[in-house]
Amino acid sequence: MDINPIRPSDVAAQAAGAAGSAAADASVSFKSLLADALQQVNGLQQSADASTVKLAAGEPIAIDEVMLAVQKADLALQLTQQIRNKLVEAYQDVARMQI
Repeated sequence: MDINPIRPSDVAAQAAGAAGSAAADASVSFKSLLADALQQVNGLQQSADASTVKLAAGEPIAIDEVMLAVQKADLALQLTQQIRNKLVEAYQDVARMQI
């Protein structure tokens, strides 16, 4: 088994590649990321509601699919609430800072 040494040029190339991908990600705004995440949560909620309605109407749908859809939607909503709470807490911390 060969062990290759770490060269500074290799590390610099990896760092440049990571910085390039970070710069590409920086072009996406926080607002758009948040809006996309909220749309995904909304989609999960609507999917869970639709599967629940199908089950209640007696349509052929597996109960495990319904429960899985409901649990996914619930978990996504809880995560969204926790993110909102952290954002509000961070905003309050910034607002309390003295200049």
